Amino acid sequence: MRYIYLIRHGEIQVPGNEKRCYSSTEYPLSARGEKQARQLRSWAQERGISLIAASPSERCVKTAELMSGGKIEIIADEALREVSVGRWEGLSFAEIRERWPELYEARGENMSSVAPPGGESFLRASERFDDALKSIMESNDGNIAIISHSGVIRGWLHHYGGHDEDMFSIPVPCASIASLICDGNTINRAIAGTRAVLTPGDDEIEEYYRRCKTPEEVIAHCRAVAHGAERIVEQGGISCNRELLRAACLLHDMCRTDGRDHPENAAHILTMDAYPALASIVAGHHDLPRRASTETDLLYLSDKLYSGAQRVSIDERFERSRAKCRDEEALKKWSQRYAAVRGIVERYHLEGQL
Repeated sequence: MRYIYLIRHGEIQVPGNEKRCYSSTEYPLSARGEKQARQLRSWAQERGISLIAASPSERCVKTAELMSGGKIEIIADEALREVSVGRWEGLSFAEIRERWPELYEARGENMSSVAPPGGESFLRASERFDDALKSIMESNDGNIAIISHSGVIRGWLHHYGGHDEDMFSIPVPCASIASLICDGNTINRAIAGTRAVLTPGDDEIEEYYRRCKTPEEVIAHCRAVAHGAERIVEQGGISCNRELLRAACLLHDMCRTDGRDHPENAAHILTMDAYPALASIVAGHHDLPRRASTETDLLYLSDKLYSGAQRVSIDERFERSRAKCRDEEALKKWSQRYAAVRGIVERYHLEGQL
């Protein structure tokens, strides 16, 4: 068994605020993009990558160089370039819609087969990417990293990798990894949407708050919950992934303004940003899943120990919430949540420590 990894280049610096259509235009990696590429270096060493094949695009070559650190062979392959957008290159989507209204609509309805003028369809780009992938795999029998672009990676995963859902629901953010599990040159399975790191950095967490318009009082609550969870781990001598737990606590309510759907909405954002383990923990913070991880348990418990940023007892918190129950269904939910918290306290032997 061996692995082939399809990796999107690191984050780039794109001038201006308006989203534009591009494929061949060269943009340099941002400071964060360079950091992401360096994070891939230790990841690659741990996985025994013997070859990096990259699109000749500057952003892919730079990602490959930083990932290699001069220790892994790099080759460039034209067939790994992004899906060509032809005459749409550099135009805003508003300009494209105005100048090619019928084609723009047709492509929106059939993204796989309809190409921009002078450009490629996702299907055609996937075909030449697949040909290149097979050739690269035949030339090297080790684990290989392919550094390419979001469009062509999505297209290949959709048409060849068994991801038959909508292409744009496949998570391929910058520096994300899709793992192809292979027997020799036969690809058996493709798993998309992971990274070299499990969690976003503090600067990215702050960006999530801005992106989701998280109120300051909710951010204060998240930080209090993170502090509380750390105390529970210390006091209880609990073994867990503290990095994951902290990030989950800090982000669990980032979509709080979405109301009851906020756990699912936050989890969806994190899934699409290729933080699946983090997404799973955040998704379970409101209603504890039947088979919860230790990190999910601890987030669930710590969340219930804070009203805003103020520490409260379990009984005090649940007395307040019980008063809000207006019908039998609400009372049933309340009972399940209270039992879940009590179960966590017993499971981790925390009675008398909270």
